[in-house]
Amino acid sequence: MRIVGQLIGLFSFDIGYEIDLDRARVLTDPGETDAQARRRAAPPYLAYASPPLRLRLGSRDVRLGDATVAAAVSAVIHDFGAVTVAFRMPLDCAVTSLPPLTATLTGAGPLEGEARRVLEHLFARIAPAVSKPGLNPFVEDYYVIQTDHIDPPVAVDEWIAQTRGPLASALRCEPTALSEAEVADVFRMRLSYYPDDLLVTEWNVALIVDQDYRETIDVLEYLNVQLVELRYYDALLDRRVADTYGMTATRTGSFPLVQRRFRRAIEELAAIRVDVATVFDRVHNALKLSGNLYLAKVYTRTAERLGLRAWEESVASKLDVLHKMYDVLVQRVTTARAEALELAIILLIVVEIALFVIGRGG
Repeated sequence: MRIVGQLIGLFSFDIGYEIDLDRARVLTDPGETDAQARRRAAPPYLAYASPPLRLRLGSRDVRLGDATVAAAVSAVIHDFGAVTVAFRMPLDCAVTSLPPLTATLTGAGPLEGEARRVLEHLFARIAPAVSKPGLNPFVEDYYVIQTDHIDPPVAVDEWIAQTRGPLASALRCEPTALSEAEVADVFRMRLSYYPDDLLVTEWNVALIVDQDYRETIDVLEYLNVQLVELRYYDALLDRRVADTYGMTATRTGSFPLVQRRFRRAIEELAAIRVDVATVFDRVHNALKLSGNLYLAKVYTRTAERLGLRAWEESVASKLDVLHKMYDVLVQRVTTARAEALELAIILLIVVEIALFVIGRGG
């Protein structure tokens, strides 16, 4: 059996703390802006707190398996500092060809390098609109196998029954067959709204059998952005916790010059706590789903597959650790200041006594 449709590759990056979308729009070519997205950034039930800027970036020749294909390139720019580069490539192949294809895409990552080159070019153009700009190595890739029709035509349930083995391997990015238990686990998360549509999402790959799929892609893209932001800030907090731990184990001196690095660390901790908490809240609340139970299920079930709750808990836990370290450093500096003040008072008293004795002796 063959499928005809397209392969969509989503590559999400963090490029800074915040992006001024109005200014970024001015810095890009007006012809690149998605006119339809500008009229309506999302359907009524996809409510963005701040609708992202969507750009069409032409086409590029990319490697897909053993062939070179023309891919339509686009970008989604979010105000909280994230950008997704998307490739859309025609797909017409046998179902049995999907497992080695997805295993190659997620293993060697032939499209990731091209996505980063697109990002670097775009970043150079919109950098003035980015607050605290900076490219980092973090990227989250997600692939969508979108199917317009099946050849020969067959009902979706019958198609799944006949091809569930290779489809499960493709969704798990495994070039070889999976056990029946794993195959069953893959399709445990399947969703269908009508008898002739299907959605199955996994960690790196989703399968969509539907021609009306744009809103589903929007949800998957947003989830991928959430994941890259959580990974980035989790690593950032890891480094900050490690650096601050060594400082909390050091005894604070009583002299102002010795306290300076502790005061600087306190200021940096306060700033990073505010920054991370603010971005974390904005990312978490950037998209609201209302009035569409199907998309809500897509979001919830895919978020479970991606383990977003575990990442959120990890970030929240490290923020809490930093808060406690901040309190420890503030208390130590406060104590050191009190000790320095007491020492100054004692010295003043000693000087006063010495002057009194000298005066009496004269």
